[in-house]
Amino acid sequence: MRYEKPVNVVELLENSSLAKIMKKGLFLNELNLHLQQSFPKQYQGLYKVANLEQDTLYLEVANAIVRQALLFQQKHLLALIKTNYPEVKHIKFYINPNLSV
Repeated sequence: MRYEKPVNVVELLENSSLAKIMKKGLFLNELNLHLQQSFPKQYQGLYKVANLEQDTLYLEVANAIVRQALLFQQKHLLALIKTNYPEVKHIKFYINPNLSV
């Protein structure tokens, strides 16, 4: 058996890949709550944040009607997002039928 240096469990958990995934998940959840309050009320609950990578925000929408409506308002929505998240430069919409309310 070879000698291994003792490692602090808290430090190990904070620097693990699972911790990074959890932090990103919490961030996306917070972003989703913020967008639900900022975006037009008629679409509330019909979309959710799927991911944020580099400068692109990925949103899942319930159906094609919601997707088209949000695409028409994309510039306005992007301006709303940029007030708190200036790194976002693009929005991509994906249809997820399971998201329907």
